[in-house]
Amino acid sequence: MGLRDLLALFTRLPVGSGDLEAAASSFYMVPIVGLAEGVIVSLVGLAVSAVKPAPMLAASLMLIAHVAVTGGLHLDGLADYSDVLGSGLRGEEAVRVLKDPRKGSFAIMAVVVALVARLSAFYYLYRCPAIIVAAYASSLEASFVAARAGVQEPYEGMASRFERAARDGRQLLLNALTYIAIMTAIAVLRPLSLIGAAALLAGFLLAADANSRLGFVNGDVMGASIEVGGVVALVLGALA
Repeated sequence: MGLRDLLALFTRLPVGSGDLEAAASSFYMVPIVGLAEGVIVSLVGLAVSAVKPAPMLAASLMLIAHVAVTGGLHLDGLADYSDVLGSGLRGEEAVRVLKDPRKGSFAIMAVVVALVARLSAFYYLYRCPAIIVAAYASSLEASFVAARAGVQEPYEGMASRFERAARDGRQLLLNALTYIAIMTAIAVLRPLSLIGAAALLAGFLLAADANSRLGFVNGDVMGASIEVGGVVALVLGALA
């Protein structure tokens, strides 16, 4: 089943191993992956609030749940691309920085900032499951946006399959319908949750920057779009 393969590749949920081709053929369902992540993280916050109003404890446990569910996969992409941004390089030199397995100071700072921002947002949103779920669904949708808007990587990497899928007209239509259906259902419960759609802008902007800086979008850029998109959506939700 394609959704199970997507969950296996994009999360650390115990669904077995995932097939890359099957996951790519079902890439249009990626917002459902975010939906599942958001529901799990939200339930942690609601469980704590059911015991006592302890926002800091709830936020901390929600952050732990986030890392456990995602396995830090998207944070790794954010770290790698942050080193590229910090270097200020372009072209082949920027690609060399991206491929360097060592993490630089910009990578560390970006990960710390992302985790602190997410923790702070959880502090205010731990009783707002609709906003959290919408933010997660939108953050995964941001990866589809990045794959669609980006220039395909010039080698046969993992991301290239998803980029080809995002360019398929049928997948594009099914993805749009899936995302709109999810966001509409959540908005019925809480209209303010639509602010989560701001995550899509992160996917587009990161793809545009990568096109200019690297000449293509790869898995690291897609991962960064998920993480940045999620943080942006959560922070805006907390401020609204």
